[in-house]
Amino acid sequence: AITCVLGMHRSGTSLATRIVNLLGVYLGPEDHLVRPAPDNPKGFWEHGGIVKLNQEILGRLGGSDIRPPALPPGWETASNLEHLRDWAQRIIQEEFAGKASWGWKDPRTCLTLPFWQRLLPPMRYVICLRNPLDVMRSMRHRDGLTAERGIYLWVMYTRLALQHTRGQPRILVAYERLVDDWRGELRRLARFLGGMEQAERPDVQAAVRDFVDPNLRHHRTPRPAAPEHGGSEVSIRARERVHAVYAALEREPLPAEVEDVDRLFQPVMDVVVPEIERQEQEEYRRWREQIQQVID
Repeated sequence: AITCVLGMHRSGTSLATRIVNLLGVYLGPEDHLVRPAPDNPKGFWEHGGIVKLNQEILGRLGGSDIRPPALPPGWETASNLEHLRDWAQRIIQEEFAGKASWGWKDPRTCLTLPFWQRLLPPMRYVICLRNPLDVMRSMRHRDGLTAERGIYLWVMYTRLALQHTRGQPRILVAYERLVDDWRGELRRLARFLGGMEQAERPDVQAAVRDFVDPNLRHHRTPRPAAPEHGGSEVSIRARERVHAVYAALEREPLPAEVEDVDRLFQPVMDVVVPEIERQEQEEYRRWREQIQQVID
């Protein structure tokens, strides 16, 4: 069985992946995993080769993880990706061949998943969710992104993760619940993965308990929560609308409208996309002025 962990950056994907790993999912040789960093001191639990390949895919298509490229239907079959398909096949064969249960996590896979789905048999998916207002603040702190771009990225990653896994085995995991009720979420994940015996092992429970660190959660919107006010009118409307989307995704079982992901997320995109375009035009104008000053 192959398990793919999906979710926007800063949404608890590392925590969920470590739990999945402790439940028996192989992530690759330890020395091939991305090393911890100040913004993720307990580790990313990402295969370095897959991360580099995803970065290359996005770059080849003219974008990056924080400035996603256009992804028209069928993009994954493009001839200029043939070299990358060979690269992916080598990683799969050399790193995971013969493993009964393996998987990977890289938030960029929310964008590149159709590429991998063409190469692999049907998979099961763990989709990580976190309040988009907390993600927005975290991305602003780490990467200097505007509120609108942080919200846009959360929408794009989450929408594509839901869209590309529709009708396939998947479980939605909220970061807040992972931290507040790790025992319950450990068992829920174990049921999904078929590893209940593993979840009851004292060493596994101790490892999860030690890994869960509420002190690393620097941004948390109180619950029940209404989106904060302040900022531009556009920013306020964007936060209100994306908060409503997250409230729908938190409900169990998922309401029927969640299956129509485009309709669910479109009200947010209607607000943030024009604002991001305006911000980019302003960035370009400032850049031109700076260049002109150097020339003069």
